[in-house]
Amino acid sequence: MIRNERQYRVTQKQRKALAHELESLQPAPRTDEATGESASASFVLDLQRASLEGQIADLDGQLLEYEQLRSGYVTRAVATSLSAIPETLIKARIAAGLTQRDLAERLGLKEQQIQRYESEGYASASLSRLEEVRRVLGVEMETGVEFPAAHSPLSFLRKRLRGLGFDRSVVDKRLLREVGNHAAPVKVMAIAERIARVLAVPTEALLSEGSELPAFATTARFKAPRNAAEARLQAYARYAEGIARIALRATAQVGPQRPIPDARTFREGVDEIVHADRSSNGREAEGPPTSAELFVASLRHLRALGVPVVPLRDVGTFHGACFTIEGRSVIIVKQTSDSMARWVNDLLHETGHIRDPKREQIRTWIEMGDISQWSDDPEEQQANDFATDILFEGRAGYVLAQCKNLAQGSVERLKGVVPAVARQAEVAPDILAGYLAFQLSADGINWWGAAASFQEHSMPWRMAVDELLSQLDFSALDHVERAALLDALSS
Repeated sequence: MIRNERQYRVTQKQRKALAHELESLQPAPRTDEATGESASASFVLDLQRASLEGQIADLDGQLLEYEQLRSGYVTRAVATSLSAIPETLIKARIAAGLTQRDLAERLGLKEQQIQRYESEGYASASLSRLEEVRRVLGVEMETGVEFPAAHSPLSFLRKRLRGLGFDRSVVDKRLLREVGNHAAPVKVMAIAERIARVLAVPTEALLSEGSELPAFATTARFKAPRNAAEARLQAYARYAEGIARIALRATAQVGPQRPIPDARTFREGVDEIVHADRSSNGREAEGPPTSAELFVASLRHLRALGVPVVPLRDVGTFHGACFTIEGRSVIIVKQTSDSMARWVNDLLHETGHIRDPKREQIRTWIEMGDISQWSDDPEEQQANDFATDILFEGRAGYVLAQCKNLAQGSVERLKGVVPAVARQAEVAPDILAGYLAFQLSADGINWWGAAASFQEHSMPWRMAVDELLSQLDFSALDHVERAALLDALSS
């Protein structure tokens, strides 16, 4: 959802770039039935085209919604669930002609706090704060309860999945994506069998109220707060592992996984890819790599090492994971943000977990907390150090000291010194700003609002999907696995 004018302009730019990419896709030949190579290439091209068209349609919807809200054309919104209230409040602010700063002033808060609230869907706001926002915006609420209809096979399956811990959005957008509200029982049974395959459970476990799911299939290490919703975490982790297994089967042709090198060697490999990309496009002298260039190059370097990366966009549960299955690892990067610096940092962070020699028998690592937040956990610090050493080429301490010196120890002055230090250190400004916010969070200082102004908002999820699609061998999957994987990669 677009929340302000800056995001509106960024979305317009993204839409233009996607349209240009769609126009550049050339039809693939559908000949050579003997080898099937052309047919496979055509299949991947069709997927890429469909994905681009879906992304463009999604952006068009966001742009139209913001324009209608901003113009006052929309005067009413309906929140059909408690989880929809935060988005409804954001819409109400835009429709009222208020900026995030305007709302902050009326609430007696800083603008950065409203930015934080809205970016996380008011997840950290108390019920009383939500009520205060509603009152300030003049939003009227209508309440009511809709009683459930008589049981149907679909409603039973949906209820069962929700009871197992799956979030409503995951059930509707991923697991039951292709099912209409009045699906025939045979269709529901087929979908239940597909879900059971992904979750590695008997179909009866999804269709029988009394059945319990088997224990989690891997030796999992969770970085989770004590109050984490375990059922929700276990359910989505099982789903993510199923998608990871499918991705590994579809990339088996890459061969055995190679060892992840140290941070310096990994960065050298990334730089070689960036240099080759720039040379092929006549852009050799453009300064240090951008966060987007580092992200794409890291994806390709991991591909060369035999590690596929699966990007997901579902809300909640965890922010990243790495699974090791039968000697091969797969990384799950899971973000709803379009901050390129955050995506590349999370990707390298998970890569650090794969490389960690202490990991040994830990076959699964799940990131429950926000990867960008400070942690005293030794494994988290190791993964953070690995990512930081790659992004700053081992000079993070020096760069941090430069920022502190130029800002003369003042947090308020940090924002003004970021551009100069970034140029001098040959580091992308958005990566530096994110690192500063991360370091300040260790002292209890929230600088993420200031760091957000430096962020490069591009299409990291889209880039990761394209890179994964280019290495998948769909002929290695059956129709159930193909459908499950494509549902997971849908926008």
